Amino acid sequence: MRSHDSVWQGCFGNWQPLFIREYWLPIGHAAWQGFLSQGRGMVVCEVAGVTATVDWSRTAVAYTLRFVAQANLASYWRDFGLALDQRLPLDEAVVTYDPAQDVILLLLADSPPYVTCLQGLAVPPPECFRQMGARAAEFSLAPQP
Repeated sequence: MRSHDSVWQGCFGNWQPLFIREYWLPIGHAAWQGFLSQGRGMVVCEVAGVTATVDWSRTAVAYTLRFVAQANLASYWRDFGLALDQRLPLDEAVVTYDPAQDVILLLLADSPPYVTCLQGLAVPPPECFRQMGARAAEFSLAPQP
């Protein structure tokens, strides 16, 4: 019997897919916006708080998204302390991914860094970008007039 996604999965290190499931639209938006302005690269997401105690489907968490362009990855990896043998597959992924369909994502939180290539998304990055623009009021924390 398979257990349902829950707060307890964070205790087993599986919070990342749950976070991605809940925040795919802004992740895709950041990926496409970054690609349009800087070319190929990777979305870096820093999640605040303790991920093991979050019920991802009910609790909003603080996070920041930024796009690191391919041209800046070497210095980013060096600052991050990533060894050369660890950098090579990541650099290759950035060279070969399809920006119109895929997202290279690095999640940083209270656990080891998590890197993934989100491929073949049901809602691709250009559509995430369009939807975030069309639905900006839904994502604003400022009171609406």
